[in-house]
Amino acid sequence: MVYKLHYFEGLGARVEPARILLAYGKIPYEMVEIPFEKWPEVKSKYPNEKIPVLELDGKFVPQSIAIMRYFARKLHLLGKDDWEMAQADAFVYTIEDTITALMPDMLIRKIATGQKGEYEKEAAEKLRPFLERLEKHLKTTNGENLVGNHLTWADLCVADCWKRYEDSAMPFMHFPE
Repeated sequence: MVYKLHYFEGLGARVEPARILLAYGKIPYEMVEIPFEKWPEVKSKYPNEKIPVLELDGKFVPQSIAIMRYFARKLHLLGKDDWEMAQADAFVYTIEDTITALMPDMLIRKIATGQKGEYEKEAAEKLRPFLERLEKHLKTTNGENLVGNHLTWADLCVADCWKRYEDSAMPFMHFPE
């Protein structure tokens, strides 16, 4: 059994949390990298004509969250009971909402490539509610884990989100008033 993750060549982004889960679980996998220029000619072979996609024995599972949940289940990182699972899911979807809010104008990329100014304030305004809720919630837990007193896939997803935007986000994380 060989897991294959299909995604754009040289990018982490939407596939990175799955790779983090695979690394955490020491699960071997193969990365199928698709060059951007080849995408138009190969996209029709993928469900929904989108990637990332998990491939196993010639079958595909689309959608980054479905892929993450698949491996989180294998690694017993969904949560210890239904309540914890629902909480972890809520955090993962909140991260997705936050990333989606930053995507329309590629705010983070504009900031990272030196197009700061007005974009810093806009991105900070979109990140602020997420980070404030996260901080408030962590004060109600052991301060290390989002759900229970143990690692869940939500913790790994937040770590990925933070790492993904750390370099580009840090200059404006002072949240201009």
